[in-house]
Amino acid sequence: MNKITLEEVSQNLSNYLQRAQAGESFVIFQADQPVAKIVSAKSEGILEAFDAFRDRLVAEGINLEVDDIFANVRDDTPTPEKPGW
Repeated sequence: MNKITLEEVSQNLSNYLQRAQAGESFVIFQADQPVAKIVSAKSEGILEAFDAFRDRLVAEGINLEVDDIFANVRDDTPTPEKPGW
């Protein structure tokens, strides 16, 4: 996401709106503090993107099991609660 100042937006709003329409996103800063965002109306939100990803997995018959995904990353180091013997 691009950082721009409030002054830059004020001087050239139409340019930033055209760029947003093309898919760019901007965070507007004033005195080094973020005050607003400009995002494309076409951009997907995280929930829509997740739904599309899930639909694609289902359509392609991909089954992601949590136990399979994390099987090789779990730490099997013995602990007092779960000794290794």
